[in-house]
Amino acid sequence: MHMRIYSIDSAYNPWTKLTQIVQRKEADGFDEERPEVPMLFRDVPSLLIIFVLTMPQPLRKERFICVIKMLFNLQFTQALAALSTKLSSEERQAWVTSGILKKSARNSEKSFEALLSHVISELSKDKSVYKVNREETTMPSSSVWSPQSIEFSLQQFCLPFFRLSCLLQHHLYGDNLTGCLEEEEFSTLAVCLGLLPSAPQPPSAVHSASCLEWPCNAFDLVIQWCEEVTGLSHMLPEQSLSLLVHDPQWAAPRLLRLPDNYNIIFQYYHRKACTACKKVPKDPALCLVCGAFVCLKGVCCKHQGTCECVLHSQHCGAATGIFLLINASVIIIIRGHRFCLWGSVYLDAHGEEDRDLRRGKPLFLCEERYQVLEQQWVSHTFDHINKRWGPHYNGL
Repeated sequence: MHMRIYSIDSAYNPWTKLTQIVQRKEADGFDEERPEVPMLFRDVPSLLIIFVLTMPQPLRKERFICVIKMLFNLQFTQALAALSTKLSSEERQAWVTSGILKKSARNSEKSFEALLSHVISELSKDKSVYKVNREETTMPSSSVWSPQSIEFSLQQFCLPFFRLSCLLQHHLYGDNLTGCLEEEEFSTLAVCLGLLPSAPQPPSAVHSASCLEWPCNAFDLVIQWCEEVTGLSHMLPEQSLSLLVHDPQWAAPRLLRLPDNYNIIFQYYHRKACTACKKVPKDPALCLVCGAFVCLKGVCCKHQGTCECVLHSQHCGAATGIFLLINASVIIIIRGHRFCLWGSVYLDAHGEEDRDLRRGKPLFLCEERYQVLEQQWVSHTFDHINKRWGPHYNGL
């Protein structure tokens, strides 16, 4: 479930904070690739839109429902993780103890008690995850987390995803949107999306975990998602899982942060082996969106007649790619079946480019040019601003 769509991944708060730390590390040495955003930090409604827009069209309804079911598993696990940050350490321990018995029971993969216990146990393996401020520890908590209040909180967390899913289903397939009472909204939408066979009576009897439908062992999948979070603790020493529910900060998408001196990039990459073919590329290139190192025009990395840069542009940017050619200091743009040379963002002391590095002059980053490139990428204006386009015939 991995997609590099910059407008989602780079916007969410944990990614913003993580990027800031990576940038500080780049001051000592050029960092080649951004770490992945943990699944528990992804925005699930946004993932749904991405999948619907990128899957083959027309999208059959059974495939749409399958996507809904799989994404709800992630949304529900996020709800459990976010909820666990609101519990005191004593409450977390109590839920872990009570959930252990539920895990051995039948149908435990559809029990929020068993799953909550499992999430807390996995995230607690790193002590920094549930770290709280001293001010917060001195404040008495007035919340009493009963099974009923937890169920209500889980439903409220998942409702925005349900609403968007029903609206998309109505738009794509013409399904009716029926009104309902506020207390019946979760069960009504779950039935509409095929997550429940029928609405339980009374509506308060609905259990959100009964909508889960895991494609594999639920507890193994939760372990994987939690390990992605605990694996970031060394990079986010002052943060915790409370980033899921506190201090939301939205940042505009942006390209890689490049070093001021081009020599740092050249020395790092000009003899570096390609991650795919394990050979040193004749024409190495760096993706400025995700930091991937690829072969330009490399026959060694061709797949079904398509070279690596074109393949990467399809995977990374939905057929839009921005690559820095290491041996030429030039940026190349790929848009679908076309490409163009954008120019260079590295200039000499006189403000001139040194294409193909023939003059051997020291080159330094021109922040103004890089901002223009970034703005064209963010605003999707490459087609309107750059005129010298040509076909690449899948040969880049």
